[in-house]
Amino acid sequence: MRPVRLILSVLVVLQGCSQQSLQPQRPRLADLPAFDRSVLHSDIAVSEQQLGQLYQQILTLQPADATRQKILYRLSQMYTQQLEQAQLPPAEEQQALQQLVQRYQQLLQDYPQDPNNELIRYQLARSYDLLARQDDNLQQLDILLRDYPQAPFIGEIWFRKADIHYSRAEYQQALPAYLAVLQANAPELKQHARYMAGWSYFKLQQFSQADEQFLQLLDSSDTELLLAQDSQSRQSLRDEVMRTLSISLSYQQQGTSLQALLQRVPYYSGERPLQYVAQLYQYLAVFLAEKQLYNESLQSYRLFVSDYAYSLTAARFQLKIIDAYLQNADADMALSEQQRYIDLFGPDAEFWQQAPAGDIAQVSPYLLQYLDYFARTAYNAALAMPLTAPERKGQFAAAIPLWQQMLTVLKQPGLPHTAGSAYSAADLHYLLAESYAGAEQHEAALALYTELGFQAVSSDASLFTAADAAYKALLLSQKLVDGPVNTQRAWQLQSQFVSYHSQHPAAQQVALQQLQQRYNEQDYQAVLNYSRSVIVWPHPAQSQDALVAEAQFLHSQSELALSYFADAERSIDALLQQQLSPQRRELLTTQLASSIYQQAQQSSAATAQRHLQRLLTVLPDSPYHEAAAFQQIELLRAGADFSGAIANLTGFITRYANSERITTANALLLDSYEQAGQWRDAAALLLSLAAQGSTEQQREALYLAAQYYQRAGDIDNALRHWRDYANRYHQPHLLAQEARLQLVGLYQQRNDLYRQNFWRDKIAVFEQQFAAQGNSRSQQLAAQALLELGRHNSMLFSAVRLAHPLSQSLKQKQQHMTVAISHYQQSMQFGVAELLTEAQFQVAQLYQQMAKAIIASDRPTGLDELALEEYELLLEEQAYPFEEKAIAIYQLNTALTQQALWDSWIEQSFHHLSLLLPAKFNKPESYSGVTDAAY
Repeated sequence: MRPVRLILSVLVVLQGCSQQSLQPQRPRLADLPAFDRSVLHSDIAVSEQQLGQLYQQILTLQPADATRQKILYRLSQMYTQQLEQAQLPPAEEQQALQQLVQRYQQLLQDYPQDPNNELIRYQLARSYDLLARQDDNLQQLDILLRDYPQAPFIGEIWFRKADIHYSRAEYQQALPAYLAVLQANAPELKQHARYMAGWSYFKLQQFSQADEQFLQLLDSSDTELLLAQDSQSRQSLRDEVMRTLSISLSYQQQGTSLQALLQRVPYYSGERPLQYVAQLYQYLAVFLAEKQLYNESLQSYRLFVSDYAYSLTAARFQLKIIDAYLQNADADMALSEQQRYIDLFGPDAEFWQQAPAGDIAQVSPYLLQYLDYFARTAYNAALAMPLTAPERKGQFAAAIPLWQQMLTVLKQPGLPHTAGSAYSAADLHYLLAESYAGAEQHEAALALYTELGFQAVSSDASLFTAADAAYKALLLSQKLVDGPVNTQRAWQLQSQFVSYHSQHPAAQQVALQQLQQRYNEQDYQAVLNYSRSVIVWPHPAQSQDALVAEAQFLHSQSELALSYFADAERSIDALLQQQLSPQRRELLTTQLASSIYQQAQQSSAATAQRHLQRLLTVLPDSPYHEAAAFQQIELLRAGADFSGAIANLTGFITRYANSERITTANALLLDSYEQAGQWRDAAALLLSLAAQGSTEQQREALYLAAQYYQRAGDIDNALRHWRDYANRYHQPHLLAQEARLQLVGLYQQRNDLYRQNFWRDKIAVFEQQFAAQGNSRSQQLAAQALLELGRHNSMLFSAVRLAHPLSQSLKQKQQHMTVAISHYQQSMQFGVAELLTEAQFQVAQLYQQMAKAIIASDRPTGLDELALEEYELLLEEQAYPFEEKAIAIYQLNTALTQQALWDSWIEQSFHHLSLLLPAKFNKPESYSGVTDAAY
């Protein structure tokens, strides 16, 4: 017989009967001592059967109603308990239950207000449930909920009500009942109630609410599972709930819904354990995969990875995603997820910074695998591109962080040996340096190449040697020479390379470059000191003749630069004995001539002449032949051997007619002619040179040639060229005036008065015409010329004697006088002090002489005495004005003394005034003595 599933919550305690016995001699129940409740927890000395018989005997005694009521209620409990313990066949059990129901109904009918009816009605409802009378059961449960809301078994009542509704698919009624269980004090029912509440929500298609119930159930069961001894059954329940939750989530947005659920429902104690959360995502992912929802399944993993990227579990889930794409042959997505694995769990990720060493060791093998693939893919893609491809730099740059992360992973102490042994740290460093260089991150590449080239290289390096890395560092440093610091660094690397890796094929070339750099820096002494290190290479078998020859060449060039010309001549001569290119041979031949030539520059005159002659003789076609020949000329001139210089200059000009020195040579020849006193030759050369020159050059040459002819005493040629100059070149005015002056002088030498005065007149006329361009010199020349012209006319004036016929001779004399005065006045207008006084004096003289000439003129014949006297008075009247003018002009001259002027002409003016006006100008000086008293 199946056991009766009734839970007894409260035992009814019998108390003494409140009614008095009808027979006074009988003791009353009230007289019995109070019931000791502790006996309920003590062992009963009698069996229930015996106790039941005792209760039946008491009932036969017709006890008081209250006592009877209590006994009946107690008997109902005993019958119920006996039925639960009995092992009856189903039919007998059903009959017993029917009898029990009748007893419960009778009690409720007889005693409707009894406080124990709560339990009776509960037992009645359970009995209906066992009899499958669910409507009656539900009726009793509703009465209990209505009348006894605070009953200790209220949670079970709600639960049984919910179960009835759920079994009838009345989910709308079942749901609030299950939720009420969760609010009641029934911890033993909460898990089941929450589970059924979740299913009720699910049946009502309220999936998110269903998810919340399932998750809370899992939250509580997660802790219970850890504490429970029978974890297997609880794990089974947990798996069932997880599957149910996965089903619900599959009807929504799968992983996204789970993510939102976890964020929406708080955990009862802080954060949910990561392992627990991972199980939720994984269970969902597996369920979705079983339903062939592969993308949704992977998305569940992906969401967990995103939210918990700091965990090792996330790394494992990411591997599941990668594996899924690989199994599906989706290479692109697999690569994308591998890259995500690197991003999330690599050395640059938060995971790497926070995870313990053990977790890092677990992800490291996969990181190395993925990083190596991506790094080599980018690196090889860059190598395959043309050097000018714009994408090449970016591909190298993409490989750099990947190599760097690989090196970081390899440094981890907990890295499994099998994972790390497949990779060479040295090779990875080299590939990183190559990528730096390709990405034009030159400083980083240089630092790494230098480290690999000049420090101990691991024996597992297979892609390079230390010498290779050092050489690449060297080449890169030369690209970065943009300042003194980088230049020094490049020099240091070159020195280290030659020192550490002298057997490298490029080592001698690098040593030569250092030599070349010293030469370029003009450190010529250093070139002489170190050139032997290249010429005599420590590894003769690897020495290259071309490099040795170049070092010898730099040695010779440094000797030239340091003016070691004798040594340079020997070095160059030795080089010329070797096999050389035409260009190099031509250069060295020229430099050989130069070294000889420069030795001449450093020697005394006599020795210099020998070196120069050796150069002219041995290397007649060298570019220094001209310079040597010219220097010989300079040496001859320096020794005052102008005749020899003239001969050499003549030959030089003939041979080097197109030389840039030809102008200088002609000038030197001209000067040599001058120094030698060969003025005619100098003039002829000058005119010859000017013939092809500009107008200005021709003018200057003509001026100088006239001077040269004049100095040579060739008056005819001098006159011809001065006259030519004066007629052709009125400008510059000053030089033209000087040329006219020279003509005046030359004609004076020939006593050609006419031509003298002609050019004097030209001087006066052109000075007036170009007065604005004149100066004190030209004005003096003009004033002097006019003065001379005045003197000439004064002389003509003096030569005319007043004789009969007087009118004729007077007219002629007056004409000369007028012209002379005009010339004097024009001379005075230039204001030349030393000529002004003479001109004024000469004008006064003309007037005075005219007066005298009139007085001394011939008398007409045939005059009587009276007529003669009248005639003489008439002459005196005619002469008087001239004398007055003479006096006035003399006085003008003497007045110049007030301007601090004094010369012989002023002195003569005073003298003539003393004769003409003795009362005024011929008085002796008188002394008045000293006064005897003050004013």
